[in-house]
Amino acid sequence: MKIARPAAIAAILIAILGWSPSAPAGEGASATSANGEEQQDRDSNAQCLACHSEAGLANPPRPDMHLEGLANHLISAERFEKSVHGEEACKDCHGESYVKYPHEANSRYQIKMCPECHKSAGRKKLAEFQQTLHYKNHPHNFSCVSCHNPHTLQKAKQLGSAKKLIAQDNGMCLDCHDSDQRFAQFTTRARPNLVEVHKWQPNPELHWKSVRCIDCHTPATDGSGTSHLILGKDKAERDCVACHSATSSLRTRLYRYFAAQGQIEEAGFLNGAVLSEAYVVGATRNALLDKATWVITALLLAGLAVHGLLRVVAGRLRKGRK
Repeated sequence: MKIARPAAIAAILIAILGWSPSAPAGEGASATSANGEEQQDRDSNAQCLACHSEAGLANPPRPDMHLEGLANHLISAERFEKSVHGEEACKDCHGESYVKYPHEANSRYQIKMCPECHKSAGRKKLAEFQQTLHYKNHPHNFSCVSCHNPHTLQKAKQLGSAKKLIAQDNGMCLDCHDSDQRFAQFTTRARPNLVEVHKWQPNPELHWKSVRCIDCHTPATDGSGTSHLILGKDKAERDCVACHSATSSLRTRLYRYFAAQGQIEEAGFLNGAVLSEAYVVGATRNALLDKATWVITALLLAGLAVHGLLRVVAGRLRKGRK
């Protein structure tokens, strides 16, 4: 009976207090609360996308909507959900004033700027960006969103492929530098021909499909992130060996995330993460094959030397017999 009494007391306490040894108190409530907030954000975003989408423009949910203006502010729900901000609520950046309709006249002034959330990294990147020609020549026209679309931008780990990352990141540059209309929004001078500017580079168009503009047009970092100090053509990387070598800078630039993830068994290959998606002369060679080539070459030279020596010896022996 003495043994059974503590067990009975414990059972009573569990029944009264609802205590469970499997989870700390409040953990279930926190999870429920988090799920509830996520659902609220999804519901809130659905209300915004009911108008700001192709479907909303085709079938306006309200009769008093300004469709011409709406056409310039459409968002793809699918792409937004996959983006770096896909788990955020629209109002987190756009402010509560956009929740009402019609939107308040000064609503756009309440939109948060990127450094308000990206505090530490944002300050560093902003300081780098302010040293670029983009900012110095157009301080009032350029901001983070001039290049980074907050509704579609994805990280490398979300894209899962270097080629997809190249297409996304180069698209930011080519939106202006390969478009006369977009280029004219920032300057009156003629847009330079990209192929002519890069004619020093062998097959530039192939490079653009295999490497990002910023891999040459930003200074090297310690591998912790991408610099936003965009370099002009006079300071951009022109040393081919920087990429085409055993110590290729691509490993700490374009393939930084993929190298860290170890997506390929290197099996003797240098820069195996690069080899998973591209063959880069000088960077993705196999160290074992390199050694084997040297051994074969040495054996070939030794064989030729022995063969030559034997011919000399044989020739002298024949002369001696005569």
